[in-house]
Formats: sequence, structure tokens, C-alpha cells
Amino acid sequence: MDLGLGGKVAVVAGGSRGCGRGISAELAKEGAAVVLTGRQPDVVEATAKQIEKAGGAALGVVADMTTPAGAFAIITATRNAFGHPDILVTNPPGPLPGDDYGRGFLNCADEDFLRTNDQFIMSQVYLTREVIPNMMEKRWGRLVNIASICLKTPHHRDPLVLANLRVGIAGMMKTFAEEYGEHGITSNVVATGPFHSELADDYLKSQNVKDESWYAKEVPVRRWGRPEEMGSLVAFLCSEKAAFLTGETIRLDGGYGKSLF
Repeated sequence: MDLGLGGKVAVVAGGSRGCGRGISAELAKEGAAVVLTGRQPDVVEATAKQIEKAGGAALGVVADMTTPAGAFAIITATRNAFGHPDILVTNPPGPLPGDDYGRGFLNCADEDFLRTNDQFIMSQVYLTREVIPNMMEKRWGRLVNIASICLKTPHHRDPLVLANLRVGIAGMMKTFAEEYGEHGITSNVVATGPFHSELADDYLKSQNVKDESWYAKEVPVRRWGRPEEMGSLVAFLCSEKAAFLTGETIRLDGGYGKSLF
């Protein structure tokens, strides 16, 4: 299927490893020029080279998307290399194993809420501000945020700031869909379940989360997701084929979530 991404310019913020790398690789395979970012120089460089070796066009940028300066640097590098972005995929950095996030409301410090807001919400704000004007001018654009299934079913078993504050991104992306739809710009969220990635492996080793066998029993397809499966969904959302699909939070979790909507 031709997704119509040939000649498009895509930014995958947080696209150097795990599901982000799967997204970067799939967009490049579909013909988009991809700028992928991360905070580890060697990983960013290796992923960009891997995509180029496979025949894609890629540029790696080391930057922190959770700051205005980082977002500006990412989009400036994109414009200099390939032109104005047509596609923005925001895969924000989550906590690392060992990060001290309190469990239960009274155990959450103010700094936990502020830090998480920067990671999940403000990263999307900063990057969207940089790309929206040119998307409006071209009357074509795709915004995709990679979030979590806890958007659909907030709960208290994980640290509150991680599990519940993500709901705010769904509201903001829905607003983008309404505000910019007339300009040919779509805006969607992917709510992810358990996926294999380097970060997931680090969590399993830290023993701060349920082990892989527990998830395998709870997920109806009896396995974790693969990064390339994330890439396939995101590539479709960014395509011409998905021009009528906007304002949605789409769960990609192997059936792990039990709610209907």
C-alpha cells in the first residue's frame, strides 16, 4: 500500500531507540526524510546510520525536547537538512528506572508533577509551536503523540504523576484536531501497552515493575508488542490514507486494556 509519504519531512522526537526507532525506520521506509532525536549521542548516530544503510534519508539530532531551546534546535536542524516538517511525532521521555516518583497522591512532591508536565505536556507544546505555522501554510500536516494506555484507565497502582497526568495530552491533541483540521492537519494519540524496548528491559531488570510473564498472561495476544508494529500504525496515521482520522486516542496494547472506549 502506498501511504503517500514520499517526499514528506518527518520529525520523530524521541526516535532513536525502542518504539521511537521503530517509528523512524517505518516512516523512512515509506519514503519520508526523517529527523530523529534523542539524548544519547551514540544511540542517535547509530539509529540514523542504520536507517541510511537501509536506503532511507535520516538525520540524528541530540536535543532535549522538554525545553524550548531543545525544540527549536530540533526543528531548525530539520529545516536546514530537509525543509519544513510535514509530520511531527512526539515520543516524550518517560522516567528512567530508579527515578524517585512517589506512589500515592500524598507521596508525590511538587517537583514530580512539574517534571512530568515538562516531559509529557510541554514537549508537545514546544514542538507544535515550531511546526504548526508552516503546516497551516502548506495546508497539510500530521501530529502524533505517543502516550500510554493509562490515558484510558487512570489508576493508582503506578505512580500517580506518571499514570494520570498523561490524560492532559489527550485533551490538548483533541483541541489541535479541532483547531487545525480545516488546514489539512490531523492530530492523534497512540496509547501504548507493553512493548519490547531497551527502556522496558531496563525496567524489568530493575524489578520495579511486574515481570514479563505477568504481562504475557494479562495481554490477550500473549506477548509484548514489537517496535515495528508501533511504526506501522504511526506511518498509517501520518499517511494520506488517514486524512479523515483525527482527534482520536488509539490504544495499541494487544487487548490489554479492558474498557470499551
